[in-house]
Formats: sequence, structure tokens, C-alpha cells
Amino acid sequence: MFLTAGFAIPFYAAEPLQTFSALEARIVEALCDQIIPADDAPGAKDAGVLYYIDRQLAGPLKRFAPRYHAGLPAFSTLLELAFDRQTAFLHDLHGDAAALFNLVVDHTMQGFYGSSSHGGNRDEASWKMLGIVDMMGGHSH
Repeated sequence: MFLTAGFAIPFYAAEPLQTFSALEARIVEALCDQIIPADDAPGAKDAGVLYYIDRQLAGPLKRFAPRYHAGLPAFSTLLELAFDRQTAFLHDLHGDAAALFNLVVDHTMQGFYGSSSHGGNRDEASWKMLGIVDMMGGHSH
């Protein structure tokens, strides 16, 4: 990570977004970080799952883009909270916000554990964590 204009941004931030605004991207990335946080291995944020979701919403998962755009504003206060308070916030979700969060969980899992050719799992982070890089070698779909 490096600092630009006072904000810490991931090293991959130069990758262009196809679907999300900058604010939406920050919200989705915070949600992904809650779903698969980094520990001794990279989490969803470091694996670039935001970019998987963004790319897929511009392509095969386009039907979900309106749900993201309509629902993400309900999560804007998440960005002001510390990690543990974000977790509490997410535990209290209900209705449409809970449904969108469940969708983000599904898409985060796809982006973290799937092939990097689809935009996530940067540097095969999850495959390395699971010790299956050799088994997945050459897997591109």
C-alpha cells in the first residue's frame, strides 16, 4: 500500500473500475474485507476480490449490478467504523441490506477462491493458502 493525497490505497488501485464508482468500490472492498479478512494469509482485499466483482458485474453477472448500485448507499456509514464496529453493523442487517450482503458474500467467495483469470484471487492467494497451487496449475476457467 502507499499514500496518495492522505489516503492509503492498495497497490492495485491503478486497475480501472468498470462498474463501481470510487465510493461504491470502497464500500464493496470494506465488505469483502469483513467476509475474508487477512490474517497470516492475504484476505479478500489483498486478493483483489473487488475487481472480480466489478468485472463480473460488467459481464456475466450484469443482472446483479442494479442491486449493488441501489443497495450500497445503505452501507456508506460502514466506512466510518473501525473493523470490529463494522462487524457489529453487519450482524444487525435485515431486509434488503441483508440480502445484498449475502450476495456480496457469494461473489466474494467466487472471487477469492476462483481462477485469477476472472479478476480475483490475485497471485493465486487462496490457492497458496490452501496449498493447492500445484493441483490448480494451468487452470484458467
